[in-house]
Amino acid sequence: MLRKVLLVAVLLALLTVGGGVAVARGTPSLATEGPTSVTGTEASGVFEVADRTIRQVRYDDDGTLRYTFRISNDGRLPVRVLGLDEEQPETRLFTITSLTTATVPAGGSEDFTLELHMAGCETLSSRAGSFVTTISARTETAGMFEDTVDLDLPEEIHTGSPREAFCPNSTATSRPPG
Repeated sequence: MLRKVLLVAVLLALLTVGGGVAVARGTPSLATEGPTSVTGTEASGVFEVADRTIRQVRYDDDGTLRYTFRISNDGRLPVRVLGLDEEQPETRLFTITSLTTATVPAGGSEDFTLELHMAGCETLSSRAGSFVTTISARTETAGMFEDTVDLDLPEEIHTGSPREAFCPNSTATSRPPG
């Protein structure tokens, strides 16, 4: 009888520990929100189209745009954002280059800055545009579990390819018509 009680107790302990690890191992519950801000451009504006919020920024060839926003953690464990994953969505006028690192406490939020390099206007017709709407971030939960989390930015970041005079490397044949 004592053996059966011990066996049941050991099984319950294993299930409890295993269940705790399973809960901790879930993908982090992160979301983005404002307030937002940008530096590295001469002008920007925010407007809404239906349910989309768009941050329009002026293109600055070979410049670096810094977009600051907040990441919140709805989970029960702190999550450290380790930076960007190697795989990022492709865009024409932006290259997603870096994301600051910080720990987002359970139930809390932290500010992060995303850096975007602006280049490539000579490959796109004048006034054509490019968007960045999501990023992939590497995370670590409870100092143990690494994940990749796709985050929708609080605003869709948009820039347009400038006219030839403001695209210094464009030539008569480098840009498609349009």
